Formats: sequence, C-alpha cells, structure tokens
Amino acid sequence: MRSNPCFSRTATLLVLTLTAAGQTIVEPTGDCGSIQQALDALPQEGGRIAMRSGTYLCTEPIVVDRDNVDVRGEGPATILRLADGANSPVLVIGQAIPVPSVTRRNIRLSDLMIHGNREKQPDECRGGPCTPNNPLRNNGITLRRVSDVVVERVTVVGARSGGLVTELGCLRVTVHGFTAANSQFDGLAAYETEDSVFARLHLVDNLAAGLSFDIRFHNNLISDVILLGNRKVGIFMRDARDNLFQGLQVRNSGEHGLFLAQVDADATKPAAGNTFTGGIVSGSLGAGLRVNDPSCVNNLVTGFQFVGNKDGCISEAAPGLAKTSGTICR
Repeated sequence: MRSNPCFSRTATLLVLTLTAAGQTIVEPTGDCGSIQQALDALPQEGGRIAMRSGTYLCTEPIVVDRDNVDVRGEGPATILRLADGANSPVLVIGQAIPVPSVTRRNIRLSDLMIHGNREKQPDECRGGPCTPNNPLRNNGITLRRVSDVVVERVTVVGARSGGLVTELGCLRVTVHGFTAANSQFDGLAAYETEDSVFARLHLVDNLAAGLSFDIRFHNNLISDVILLGNRKVGIFMRDARDNLFQGLQVRNSGEHGLFLAQVDADATKPAAGNTFTGGIVSGSLGAGLRVNDPSCVNNLVTGFQFVGNKDGCISEAAPGLAKTSGTICR
C-alpha cells in the first residue's frame, strides 16, 4: 500500500465497552470506518470509545446515532481528517436522516481535533447541493435533535460549512473549550436550541460569523468567548430571545461586531430580550453593535467597551433599542 501522509498506520483505536463482565477492548486499523464499526458494535446500554493519537482518514461521516456513548481522543494529536473529495460531514451526533424522528441522549465527545479539508470538498451539503431531501451540511460536528450532550476540548479546522452546528431541537447541550478556525461559514451556529451552555470558545478567521444564533435560540448561556478576525460579523442573531452573554472579546470583525436582527420581514422573530454583560468589541469594519430592526427590543448591554469600530459604537434602527449601562465608546 502506498503511504498517505493523512493516514497513520500506527494509529490505533481503543474501544471500552462497560459490561457486567468488565471491559471489551478492540483495536481496528485506524481509519474512520473502523470508528463507525466500533460505535455500531456497542451494546444496547452504550459504552465508551477512546481513540489514541494519530490521524484517522474519513471518507464517510462518523454518526453517533445511539444513547449513552462517550467518544474521546487523547487531545489534539487525535485527528479526524476528511479525505479529499469526500464531500461529507465529519461527525454527526443524532440521526443523519433529513428529519430526525427520535432524540438521542447522554452523549459526550471530547479531546480531539477535526480537519474538514474544506478546499478539497466541492459542495456544502453531503454528496451535492443542499435540498430538503439532502440537508446534511458538511460541518465539522453536527448535533441533530439531541439532549444532555457534552462537547469539550475539541478543535475544528477548515470545515466546508460550519465548525460546530446544533439544530432541529437540541436541549441541555454543553460546549466547553471549543475552537473553530477557517470554516467556510460560521465557527459555531445554533438553531432550535434551548437551555444550553457555550463556554470558553475560540472562534477565529471563519469566513462568515464567529457565532450565529438563529431559529428559536432561546434561554442559553454564552460565556468566556474570543471572536477574532471573522470575515462577516462576530455574533449574528435572529429569532433569539432571553440569552445571557458574559465575557466577550470581539475583535477585527469584517462587518459589525454584534449584529441583532429579525428574520427577514417577520417582526415576530427578532433578537430580543438578550443580556450582554462584560465585554470588549474592537476593530470592527462596521459598528460595534448593530441593532437592525425596531422589533429587536429589550436587549441590555452593560459593562462593555467599544473601541475603534469604523461605523461607531452602537448603531440602531430606532433610538433606544439597546439599553446600556456602564458602556464606554472610544
């Protein structure tokens, strides 16, 4: 077999399945197909898959379509890399069918790196153009109708669509210690997601937004976030209510730092009632904060500094939409 620099022959996968008799250990060859086989072989009650350091080449998505699963690597030296021309997501948690029919629960993903190899993927959706029958975008990680899921200490580089995306009804998701860089679109996007925590995020040089929250993104906590050099906006929000943001560093956004709007012409779906406390927005090529529609009411900004944003500190569709306290404009 000819050597492939994206594939490590020495990489091994260790599968630990907790049973009444103890643990079962499996060591497949090191590609992503072996990881999927190990997932499929877990017993009904679930189990753990621990991937040792090395590069695993993916020609198909890894799909975690079961409950009570712990998937972990050994840190950033455990790499899932999408093969040239695979045109696929790298890892899907939940069902990969167009519309999931069940909620998957109690899943953990940790301690690894994903490389989406976006320059070598022809389309945004799996296998071709995005359609209602083919909605699965080529994200680094996609969470689809899940609850009680944890993603921690994971890095995604070069995703063909988004770095990490939650969608289609996600509850009690925790994303902690997550980095996304050089995604074709957003670093992290969340849709139809509630009661979740997103903390210690580094979202850098993504070609659209650093964070994108849209379609019933309500009652979530976002904290300790660095957004640097994202080509569109630092944070994009529509149809998003009663979320709390704490400890934001938003620097050098290609347009606005923070962008709040309604969904197209629908004034019933604004970004409204959100609280932003303790942050710095600097170096944006638009406004530090843009409130784009009069429906975006009751947003509170407290303890923020807006520094050197090209179009000013706060820009509003109507005066007084953003309620401010202790803000500094310089």
